[in-house]
Amino acid sequence: MKTAGPPPREDGPVLGIDLGTRYALCAVFDGVQGPVVVPNRWGKRSTPSVTAWTGSGWTAGETAAAGEMKHPSTTWWDLKRKVGTPWKGRCGRASVSAEDALVPLLTLLREDGEAFLGAFVEACVLAVPASFSFAERSAMARAARSAGFSRSRIVNEPTAAALAFGSSGRFLILDYGAGTVDLSVVECGGGVWQVIESRGTPSCGGRDFDAALALLLAEKTGTNPGGADSPLYRLLLSEAEDVKIALSGCLSHEWSPPAAPGAASVTVTRREFEGLVRPSLERVVAMAESLWKEHEPSKLLLVGGGSRIPLLRTLLAERVARPEHLSRCPDEAVVIGAALYGSQARTERLLLDVLSDNLGILAADGTPVPLLEKGMHLPVRAEKKFSSVGSGPFTLRVFQGDRGRVISTVRISDAGKGEVIVLVFAVDSGGLLRIDIRREDGRTAVIPPLEVGTPGASSFEQQPGDLLDLEKRFARVSPVLSPAQQARGEVLFRTVKSLRDEGCYPEGAESLEQMVAEMERVIR
Repeated sequence: MKTAGPPPREDGPVLGIDLGTRYALCAVFDGVQGPVVVPNRWGKRSTPSVTAWTGSGWTAGETAAAGEMKHPSTTWWDLKRKVGTPWKGRCGRASVSAEDALVPLLTLLREDGEAFLGAFVEACVLAVPASFSFAERSAMARAARSAGFSRSRIVNEPTAAALAFGSSGRFLILDYGAGTVDLSVVECGGGVWQVIESRGTPSCGGRDFDAALALLLAEKTGTNPGGADSPLYRLLLSEAEDVKIALSGCLSHEWSPPAAPGAASVTVTRREFEGLVRPSLERVVAMAESLWKEHEPSKLLLVGGGSRIPLLRTLLAERVARPEHLSRCPDEAVVIGAALYGSQARTERLLLDVLSDNLGILAADGTPVPLLEKGMHLPVRAEKKFSSVGSGPFTLRVFQGDRGRVISTVRISDAGKGEVIVLVFAVDSGGLLRIDIRREDGRTAVIPPLEVGTPGASSFEQQPGDLLDLEKRFARVSPVLSPAQQARGEVLFRTVKSLRDEGCYPEGAESLEQMVAEMERVIR
């Protein structure tokens, strides 16, 4: 069995980050106190997971949340659910991906960590849902790099929560967040945390309950909430969260509409709320029941804000097991575990996670050919050889999951007839996928290693060999170039290669071709 790779800590602090759908938390490992939650610049232990474009610049956290009513259409809360997807937000005439929109928030968290520690922070551990796809994981890692983290690792949220609890044995962790719900069966003993199986769903989260409750509030007051970008709907959504929290501690709640001063208050009962959320809770409990019967853990641990919903705890007690009393705040378990994972090199802890989905290639007739199977311990690596039938373009489709969902298409444009292409899949301890392609005769296919979810990754095509030839030519003539020519040539080549590696051929290849031509002029 392979063990998980080392965490990013080398010689500096590592910031553990729980980037929740609704709130984000940070923590660091202190050699004396252990893991410590980092307060933000507003003196709070959690930061709203929101970014906003104001027309003149980006804001994030409390500032973005405070300005939501001014900029409802360019204020985004649910970026975690959108990252790694085709979603685009409008910023005036431009558009922005969820990955790019997350950068201001991650930058803010990094700066708060640096202010707390009084030192630069270059490494982080990002906790993500166990159900995150390879594209979503890659997008999160790239957003962290863009936010100034030169080194980052990914850890599944329920797995991180398991690290926060030091008890030994086999237990089921249910992480009920605002956007996602994750379950993991983890076995702990002798300083080793081994994940047996993970499942999850991107729906059924607390934010979905807020949306349902917001519509109920609108119905009770006879108002039209408008669309998702309506200021009134945004206000109702915020009020619904407060009502939901209140109903966890009482059977009914009197709510006064803030947008209508003097209006009569309305009563919302826990029974009404439970009627809205019961179908979703039943689905989650069914997943927990299945895992409990299959793996027979001895304890059930609930974390996340949704774990406070009384109906959830009642259903679990009736059909699965009574949840354990926790010694830590359920909202902070994941970030504490992320900080502990970042300190793995300094503590006697070893984390062994598993692959959450099958991964493979679709044959020419559409039949899935698995190369890596769900449940394999991470990190893991596999390779497969393919022979081209004829000369010319050679295409392979990469799939993920039991349903054979295509997540990437790899195309080599100049394969010879009968040529053998070797495809290598490598998944690291955080579930980040890398695909390397080479020719069996030893020639390297002129295609960058593929990070699923990068721009252009859905259709990475091997480019002609001019860039590889250019690199060889530059290495050959470099010794006779002047220092200025060498520096200019290196900068140009790195820029061209970076653009190619990122799949960036935006606004065409003209600028890229001009850069290649300029570099060739330099090295003549």
